[in-house]
Amino acid sequence: MYADARRLFDRMSPGRSGKRAKKAPIPRESGASSIESLPDGVLQHILGFLPARDAVRSCVLARRWRDLWMFATGLRITGNGDDDDMNELREFVDHLLLLRGIAPLETCELRFTDMADAFSEDDTLRVNLWFRHAVRCQARVLRLLVYASDYCFDLNGLHLVSRHLMQLELVGVEVKENFLNLSDCPALEQLEIDNCDLTVVNKISSESLKRLSVTNCAFSQSFRTSIHAPSMVSLLLHDNRFNTPVLESMPSLMDASIRITHNDVDSCDNCDSGDCNICHGIIHSNSNCILLEGLSKTTNLALIAESKTFIFRMDLKQCPTFSKLKTLLLSDYWCVALDLDAITCILKNSPVLEKLTLEHFLKGSEHKMEIKGSYIPVQRTDAISEHLKIVVVKCDVVDEKVYRVLKLLSTFNIRFSFE
Repeated sequence: MYADARRLFDRMSPGRSGKRAKKAPIPRESGASSIESLPDGVLQHILGFLPARDAVRSCVLARRWRDLWMFATGLRITGNGDDDDMNELREFVDHLLLLRGIAPLETCELRFTDMADAFSEDDTLRVNLWFRHAVRCQARVLRLLVYASDYCFDLNGLHLVSRHLMQLELVGVEVKENFLNLSDCPALEQLEIDNCDLTVVNKISSESLKRLSVTNCAFSQSFRTSIHAPSMVSLLLHDNRFNTPVLESMPSLMDASIRITHNDVDSCDNCDSGDCNICHGIIHSNSNCILLEGLSKTTNLALIAESKTFIFRMDLKQCPTFSKLKTLLLSDYWCVALDLDAITCILKNSPVLEKLTLEHFLKGSEHKMEIKGSYIPVQRTDAISEHLKIVVVKCDVVDEKVYRVLKLLSTFNIRFSFE
């Protein structure tokens, strides 16, 4: 697959003298429509969107293009599970990085599909070196994406230090303990982690981080990972396993979505109530909330649970005031499984709430009914927000559970119409 690119490297390699011949000025074609009329910087930016092999191939277009690929602002390296492909990939990327040196990068993407059988221990070290090389090239956007079932790529204990990194994305990676201590990446604003092993990560920490997404990951079973990100604006924690992380204060939070779907989240063999030390978490033995305290400054919040977890019930015992919350979505578990405590508690602690949505329908299905209501201040009450204008209940059918929800809401002077 990479053999033709390798031949190009041979053609581009300097002679025995180690010197390259001087290039004569190349006249550019006239006419605004010609790509040759574009400045080198623009062409290098365009080449950065191509796969690395295609970018290298551009060197045969003309003498002017011979070295442009070396300064492309993007580097996109891909590999699949074929052994021959991996053998050629090793040689191709090693030569590519050697020839381009540490020319600055805007984006570096390392993407591997079905590589579990192709990766050897040496390959793991090699890819780690490629990753480090991208950091040295001052990459602003860095992606390491490994798509392989039942396999996590071992990202060695690298401590990230970069004044330039703004966005980091990891897929299918086993993350070491200190890797997500991102205090030495002062420009980092976006972190996306999917299908990764975070079982030894004590803390995800960044003063600059604004957007965090953690999906389909495994946290520790013996302690709670804490998330320290005081500049956070957007948070998404979906479909993760084992101990729910502790959220520290996020005063700038605007949008948050928490979804729990796995039965093994916050499971405990010793008790059902969540009152024991194992349940509460080894690093979280004080009386603070696990989730809700960290979410208390958000403007828009979605809490979705499709399996039983005691964390919600435990947090509700110390329910904070959601002083900025304007839109709230609660799923079936919050509506019913907690004996309606969640609705009552959060409504009473959300003084500026404007819209409430309650979902009660089976996982994977679409709701068939939508019941809309509004707060009617017939008799003024301090129990809920006077700003509450819209209440929506989405369900398949008005069964006993939905009826209980509607009855509860009616005690807060909320009146409904069926559609």
